[in-house]
Amino acid sequence: MKQIRKRLTYANVVSTLALFLVIGGATAIAAKVPKHSVGPRQLKANAVTTPKIKANAVTTRKIKKNAVTTIKLRDNAVKNAKLDDDAVTAAKIANEAVTGAKINAASTPFGRIVQEARGTSTAALPNGAFTIYPLTDSAYAQPAGRDDTYIAGLEVLIPESCTAPREITVRLLVDPVDPASGEEFVAQRSIEDGGSAPLSLQISLGPAASFQPSKATTHELYLAAKADCGGGGGVTATSGGIDVIGTE
Repeated sequence: MKQIRKRLTYANVVSTLALFLVIGGATAIAAKVPKHSVGPRQLKANAVTTPKIKANAVTTRKIKKNAVTTIKLRDNAVKNAKLDDDAVTAAKIANEAVTGAKINAASTPFGRIVQEARGTSTAALPNGAFTIYPLTDSAYAQPAGRDDTYIAGLEVLIPESCTAPREITVRLLVDPVDPASGEEFVAQRSIEDGGSAPLSLQISLGPAASFQPSKATTHELYLAAKADCGGGGGVTATSGGIDVIGTE
């Protein structure tokens, strides 16, 4: 006992008391936090940060319905690997939300209208001679590696003054040397009528194709039409157009 008293100093006593206080305090704090006692009310605002969330800890059941809105999604955040098969249905996509820039064109061949040539003027169709119907936007460029298909239509009005037999011929021309002749056509359709009453026709023709060029190529499109009346005349074209469907 005398040996202990000789070695007992003020520093030893203070350090030993401090150790007991720390151990006792930690035990007391642990004892005061019962299991399942820390809930939303005990968490300080913004206390749970990204590094504190375990990887893959937030599952579907933990996300409130309609909680993830557009403003909460980072650009380019949604990757294929993060989606279940069939998770994104048509009902989940906003109208016009998926644009061409978001489609991998090389892996998804598709066709769409790439050029529209249109005309709304009224043009006379003399008997026995082809007439070029005026169109706007009839010149366009076909890029390398794209197949283009042409379809066309022309509205024609046949009056009583054009007597039977009467026939209307419409031709689709692509890059003709002499458009006025109407001879270098890629598609043609003729309508014959033996009646005498006024007649309105929507004459459709095509398709005709232009195979993919090795380099970008500019094309000129034309609609040529003629009327053949047994007697009289007065046939007119009132509207028409050509659509170019590009397939990549």
